[in-house]
Amino acid sequence: MATKEEKNRCKNLRREMVQQERAEAEARVPIAKSDLKALFDYVDAKLEEEGCDHTLKHTNAFLASRHLPQEQVIQWLAESGDFCDCEVIANSEGEWEWSIGNL
Repeated sequence: MATKEEKNRCKNLRREMVQQERAEAEARVPIAKSDLKALFDYVDAKLEEEGCDHTLKHTNAFLASRHLPQEQVIQWLAESGDFCDCEVIANSEGEWEWSIGNL
């Protein structure tokens, strides 16, 4: 049976691993966290108003309005399986909630 010290060491190693994975993931995001949060808020609001037409219409409109790197962001979203606006919200918003939740 593991001692209390061993359990604490394992717990700390897991915590450090999660923090490192999160830092690496954040480094790959092609826009600022504040822009990412604003993107999710914008797309979510547009989907409530208009629904999803199975394109990235609202995502592209937001990125263009802010002069953000559309191609890079779309590619980054596609890596998470986001190929339309509703998938941006369903997949990425929840995945990044830990990072942008306190903005």
